[in-house]
Amino acid sequence: MYAFVKKKRDVGADIAMVDTPEIEKEEVLVKVKAASICGTDVEVWNWNQWAQSRVKNLPLILGHELAGEIVEVGAEVTTLQEGDMVSAETHIVDGTCYQCRTDRMHICQNMEILGVDRDGVFAEYVKLPERNAWKNHPDLDPAIASLQEPLGNAVQSVLPKDHIEDVAGKNIAVLGCGPIGLMTIAVLKTIGAAKIFATAGGRNKVRMELAKKVGADMVLNAREEGQNLVKIVRQATDGKGVDVALEMSGAASAVRQAFNMLTPGG
Repeated sequence: MYAFVKKKRDVGADIAMVDTPEIEKEEVLVKVKAASICGTDVEVWNWNQWAQSRVKNLPLILGHELAGEIVEVGAEVTTLQEGDMVSAETHIVDGTCYQCRTDRMHICQNMEILGVDRDGVFAEYVKLPERNAWKNHPDLDPAIASLQEPLGNAVQSVLPKDHIEDVAGKNIAVLGCGPIGLMTIAVLKTIGAAKIFATAGGRNKVRMELAKKVGADMVLNAREEGQNLVKIVRQATDGKGVDVALEMSGAASAVRQAFNMLTPGG
């Protein structure tokens, strides 16, 4: 099969012919219909400092966000069948370590990530553990379904344990308008947040425009407003501050701003 492969510890990757994966008894083989590009893929392509320290084994097929059709199932697979359309949870856990056994699989001690620790999805086929394949409605466009994994990050951030009451009708700040931040804004709008305040670094005007388009009531340029961000948000909430702040950028300054935007008890 053809795949997009990182072969050397340098910038770039190559389209190459590789063997089609052979599945184990608890795995499924997925024919990839669509894949989306994450910032992680760009980092591995650029072979930046993070990638150099994180990626251990080459050659490596890149990519981790996909939608596809199951074309083969292992002997012990019970919940999926050939022809099912699926997306994927990209973090593969061992299911046996202490964290997994105590219902904390998201911090599995031996976690592997598709396209980082093991071959990913920028290929004609990829193999997945049964529990990592999410069944989609057959009418869902694969291009949309391939975004299930990053969208899931937004949904889980906004709705821990499906507590809609934590955000519905509330004033909310979203700090950071990267892909997850933008999806977070859309989720908040869908479930009925009162006012949504978004902040962005300002270098990417397209993202600021998208933030407004998907539901932000006010989009602030963090680069231009600087220290005034908190003041502007508080003024727009009659001095109270927001009920919920979601920091989606990873910037230390944004973490501090998020706390300062919150109303007491928020």
